[in-house]
Amino acid sequence: MSREIPPKVQQILKQLNDMQKTYQNISVQKQQIQISLLEAKNAFDAMKNSEDEYVYRLVGGVFIKMKKNDVISELEETIKLLETRIKVLEEQEKKIIDDMKKAEDEIRKMMGGGPPAS
Repeated sequence: MSREIPPKVQQILKQLNDMQKTYQNISVQKQQIQISLLEAKNAFDAMKNSEDEYVYRLVGGVFIKMKKNDVISELEETIKLLETRIKVLEEQEKKIIDDMKKAEDEIRKMMGGGPPAS
């Protein structure tokens, strides 16, 4: 005997599916930002270890000669910004995970299922 899925459960399942897609998008964004952060940190370390007063920076397909300290300052700002963005995405990940667990528990209750997920 098959049980029909109530409309309310179908709605929650759709919401759960949407939350999973959102979680995947957040995870991809976080990975991309982590890669950018790693690149910025590597560039920062290379600048710090350089004894040159000037460095060349690629801007719009053209190399521009800049003072090393200016580039270091820009890299520090970029690193801080990227770290902040990662923290925000991690908070969003935690919230969406909690929301998905709540939705799963609600579906389980509505379908008369077993104990809630832990």
